[in-house]
Amino acid sequence: MKRILHGPLWLVFAVVVCDHGNAAEDATAFFETKIRPVLVQHCYQCHSSQSDEIGGKLRVDSRDAMRTGGESGPSLQAGSPQNSLIIQALRYDDLEMPPDAPLPEAVIRDFERWVSLGAADPRDETTPPAESPELDAESLWSFFPRRTPTLPRVGEGSWPRDPIDHFVLSRIEDAGLSPTHDADAKTLVRRLYYDLIGLPPTLPQVNAFVARYEMDADLAVEQLVDQLLASPQYGIRWGRHWLDVARYGESNGDDGLGRNATFPHAWRYRDYVIDALNNDVPYDKFLKEQIAGDLLQSKSPAERNRQLIATGFLAIGSKPASAMNKNFAMDVVDDQINVVCTGVLGLSVACARCHDHKHDPIPTRDYYALAGIFSSTETLYGAAANQKLTAPPTPLHELRSDWTSEQTEPDRTTPPIFPSDYADAIQSLSPQLHVRLDSPPVGLIAEPSPSYSPDTFAAVKKTAFVGKLSKPTQSYSVSLWFRNTLKNDSRPITAYLFSRGKQRQSGLPGDHLGIGGKHDSARTGKLFVFNGNASKTSIAGNTKIPVGSWNHLVLVRNRDQVKLYLNGQLEIDAKIKSTFADNLEFCLANRSDNFAPLTGNVAEFALFPRALSNDEALLLHERSGQPRGVQQTPPFGFAMGVREGKKPVDCKIHINGQSNKLGPLSPRGTLTAYQTLGTDDEFNAARMKIESQQSGRLELAEWLTDPRHPQTARVMVNRIWQHLFGHGIVSTPDDFGVYGARPTHPDLLDHLANRFVQQGWSIKRLIRAIVLSRTYRLDSRCDDEHLQVDPGNQFFARHDRRRLDAESLRDSVLQVCGSIDYSPQRGSAIEQIDALINWPPGNATDLHRDSNHRSVYLCMLRHAPPKELAAFDLPDGVGITGKRDVTTLPTQSLFLLNSPFVIKQSERLASDVVSLDCNDNRERVQRIFTAVLHRPASGSEVEAALDLIQHLNDAGEDAATQPAAEKQIRTWASFCQALLMTNEFRYVD
Repeated sequence: MKRILHGPLWLVFAVVVCDHGNAAEDATAFFETKIRPVLVQHCYQCHSSQSDEIGGKLRVDSRDAMRTGGESGPSLQAGSPQNSLIIQALRYDDLEMPPDAPLPEAVIRDFERWVSLGAADPRDETTPPAESPELDAESLWSFFPRRTPTLPRVGEGSWPRDPIDHFVLSRIEDAGLSPTHDADAKTLVRRLYYDLIGLPPTLPQVNAFVARYEMDADLAVEQLVDQLLASPQYGIRWGRHWLDVARYGESNGDDGLGRNATFPHAWRYRDYVIDALNNDVPYDKFLKEQIAGDLLQSKSPAERNRQLIATGFLAIGSKPASAMNKNFAMDVVDDQINVVCTGVLGLSVACARCHDHKHDPIPTRDYYALAGIFSSTETLYGAAANQKLTAPPTPLHELRSDWTSEQTEPDRTTPPIFPSDYADAIQSLSPQLHVRLDSPPVGLIAEPSPSYSPDTFAAVKKTAFVGKLSKPTQSYSVSLWFRNTLKNDSRPITAYLFSRGKQRQSGLPGDHLGIGGKHDSARTGKLFVFNGNASKTSIAGNTKIPVGSWNHLVLVRNRDQVKLYLNGQLEIDAKIKSTFADNLEFCLANRSDNFAPLTGNVAEFALFPRALSNDEALLLHERSGQPRGVQQTPPFGFAMGVREGKKPVDCKIHINGQSNKLGPLSPRGTLTAYQTLGTDDEFNAARMKIESQQSGRLELAEWLTDPRHPQTARVMVNRIWQHLFGHGIVSTPDDFGVYGARPTHPDLLDHLANRFVQQGWSIKRLIRAIVLSRTYRLDSRCDDEHLQVDPGNQFFARHDRRRLDAESLRDSVLQVCGSIDYSPQRGSAIEQIDALINWPPGNATDLHRDSNHRSVYLCMLRHAPPKELAAFDLPDGVGITGKRDVTTLPTQSLFLLNSPFVIKQSERLASDVVSLDCNDNRERVQRIFTAVLHRPASGSEVEAALDLIQHLNDAGEDAATQPAAEKQIRTWASFCQALLMTNEFRYVD
């Protein structure tokens, strides 16, 4: 279906029609008689200085205005009609202009001729530029440099404990208010525990803090804060906050075709984030590792692996299906631009994919400047459940305990020159067959016949060299040299090099030696041995075979033991059942059924009717005179991430965001608004420069973390403030643009951002400073005047009362019921599952597993979240969530009533309490109150609890038949569950 040309493309059309600069009289006459009248009649209404609203910011009523262009950039390429958007629009080629009806064919041909002759435009009159709206410094506040504000004067000079308090108190006093009273010790300790580690304090911990607080309140708070920040539980709590921003998920989510592929290696990024927060990795380094970790220097294998895992930030996003989606690659890039710009800068740059941003100063060319960086980057998300309709499979980062060998692999691109005695060395081992393959071999049948050369030996493409062993044997060996010239990811299996098995036999019984392709990204370019479809044993090596390289193989089968040597190094040593029985047939450079033949060369093939010893196998390479291979350390795991693309290039503007309609190139770079607004000469002078052979990710990361960048530090300190107070200084943490909220305390925001940078971008230091402030320690209770003057608590004259988030609620239930496991959980429930979790339709698989670990370690499947968390505003992981929704729904109460998880934990607590040696039920009530609410029950609460217990004992339908012990636990479990549902348990303050 055709699309009517609006905005940018219509402007493009106008631009084209007007560019006539040829001084020749005939060219001028052509423009004046054929082109200008069409522009006036069909374009000026919407694209001139007299237009009520200039469509797409393009004017065509002067030569200069047309050359400047509109939102989509240049509308024509002089001398090239086929590449000019104006001609495409006139011909209704996807674009339609004029929108009402196409122009006559003769007119369109006039425009084609005009463009091909250089698009001459004799108009030299100057038309007043269309009035542009004045820049609104207030709405663009975040683009301007941070200030260094002085501490404001306050009336209550003794109240502040920190500069933070001066800024807050000044605003409170300006509003005619005063801060509410400080929270008591019990309230404060609960708040600190939840805010810093996401768990409640136990009753002994509460009592110990209260005792220290009564002796020295400030010292007690400082000691507790330092203790909690040093706890490994801190990283779990604050890591989850960042995972919300990073749109973390362990599956792709619905791809638009109803498919949801697992991400079995995403959990490594989760663990990276938790470890980084626990180790207080400086925020600037934290960002650099996630955007360009693969490009950073490392001092150890552990650091190298961590940096590769960190780049999962750019790979774990949800992706639309690639099927019938010509924009798939750009959709991946769009997700990367969005997570970087929204997550780090608080700007919705992705809105400029199809047109200039509607309100923020972000033109489309800036979007594609960033797109060039990520288009020049290879995204490694894995096999995508081996479903091409979902996404084309990619490799993954290999994680190794030793990276030293990566730099020393010899060059093997030139054909090997063997010493004159190499044939004697092979013959000394008594082969049944040895052929050099520089000429037609004796003892092998080649079909089709390859070409032969003394230098490059047998050049093959679809050839199979077929032969037979002289007698049945369960042990044999082969030696051969090969070169593969096909890209390792061009087909499911790159090539088969050798097969022992009956030709064209169904089921493929036998040994099949090949090079992995794109079917399994973990095996791409690696050797493997497969024993047929019946046994289905397939063992892969660790070394990737570079395309175009010459390599030597020795395959040794000793009954059910198989060894494979690559360039004089043992590559595979495994038990693989023999399946060829007494069959004698074999083939070289192909598989027995002619599937995936080798494209390249083979040389020096030898067949031995016995298993060679280790020394003999190594001798076959040693005597070749060629360098030995580097012993590769096998990877211990894999990670999602990114790496440099093979050929970095700038990106063309995609008209209306469509990959098949391209405009001018936009050189790789960043946002230009800072230069346009003239906000900071020093920062603007340090514009990044990208080398042509690099993607620009490292330069982008350095630009984002420049200490002078106006937004990076502001956005992060606002996120931190929000998590500690319930709402941010800027209430829209993901939008610092024109339509976002303005900071309620701009000087405080800049003070915190400056402090953050000056103190080494330390997240822990900033959190410590904030929670030690007087502002943080205020109570959530206040008088009516506060509520009337400041119902939204914009002045922070009190603390917000906050409900526990999904993870804290579940973790608290586990803790108070005695079930929690504080240790980190390794891996994920799906780390061995690379599949669609909801396919075929109606047969969704529940991949979640019971766990008592912290909630961050539950399997976070997009569109199939953990049931224990789903009811309480858990982010879906599809979009960036800087601020979670907080809803109150009946389903939440129903979950607490009916959830098997809550019931099980209640029974666990009840069983423990019932088994205690208690004097009476009153003591049991007190035990449960102190376990769940961390305080003793009042007299009236005890009486109400006893009445409930008695009622439950009498009301059971199976009271007469149920065993007494079981009935007692279920009765007390109902009471435990009731306490877990109370607001006192589910709210922080």
